[in-house]
Amino acid sequence: MSYTSVNDAILAATNINAASQDREAAIAYLGSHPSAESINALIDLLETDDAGVRWKAADALAGLGKRALTPLLHALVEKSDSRWLLEGATHVLRDNRDHNVAKMTEGLRAAMKGPGAAVATVTAAGELLVKLAGEGA
Repeated sequence: MSYTSVNDAILAATNINAASQDREAAIAYLGSHPSAESINALIDLLETDDAGVRWKAADALAGLGKRALTPLLHALVEKSDSRWLLEGATHVLRDNRDHNVAKMTEGLRAAMKGPGAAVATVTAAGELLVKLAGEGA
């Protein structure tokens, strides 16, 4: 399927009545046309009911490297109690195209596991946001 804009692809990717393959094609488009809107849509898709769509969104975000890190950290701070967001974010951070992202988020990924993950994730993600802001990222 061909898209004329990021907004068209976002509509297709978030259409829960569309076939998974169509949603995944839209996600691929969003991953190849990174913008604040497309990155935020991909992060939102980490919480959809469709496991294949969640996985494809995580892959797309991982492919964006450090560009997707700050928005993802903000989402983790705001919604750390979302099991699917934590699962998708783990995939994004562990399998990130930018190996420095995987390395700098080791502590965060450890915090995202276990019974106290919600609180630990907020703390670790917040600390990393402060560090990145200090670096001018």
